[in-house]
Amino acid sequence: MADTDAERLADLLARQADLQREAARVVADLDLMALLGRLGRVEVIGSAASGLMVWRDLDISVHTSASRAEVADVVRDLVAHPEVADLHFTGPHTPSGLPKDQRYYAVLHHRGWKVDLSLWTSTGPSGGFSDAAALRDRLDDETRAAILVIKDHWCRLDEYPDVVSGVDVYDAVLDHGVRTVEEFRARLG
Repeated sequence: MADTDAERLADLLARQADLQREAARVVADLDLMALLGRLGRVEVIGSAASGLMVWRDLDISVHTSASRAEVADVVRDLVAHPEVADLHFTGPHTPSGLPKDQRYYAVLHHRGWKVDLSLWTSTGPSGGFSDAAALRDRLDDETRAAILVIKDHWCRLDEYPDVVSGVDVYDAVLDHGVRTVEEFRARLG
């Protein structure tokens, strides 16, 4: 690894650690564990849980059997927070059409952070890259570095995360041996 590559990786790892700390502050500032805990089991997921953060995006999953009115009460409390810039709410819906994917979904912005809330009214995601612990277990220094470098490049593009997502990067690196931005771009076709 060239010195500039080593320096870039060191910078990405340091930034990832800083983002982890910031994400924890966002969770605390919004009191998300207690607030969302009123609805069910709350879990920080995605890059905040896997240690693969490159931008201010936080994913929270809630498994709930709460009523629509109970969900609305929690959403109302989030909207009332003085530092929530906006909140978009959908649901319940099933984006994939599969019953296991039924959920309420909210996106809010807080102090420069995008916070995605998936409130699963069904079993919710399972397996694959939805399990942060399993994802972390598959990482080594080489794959962590490749994922951070590729995600850092793509998160700056308009296609990220709606057209090309972190999950696409994880799949390419962990299941198909991709290690560079160029290899990832070629894999996308």
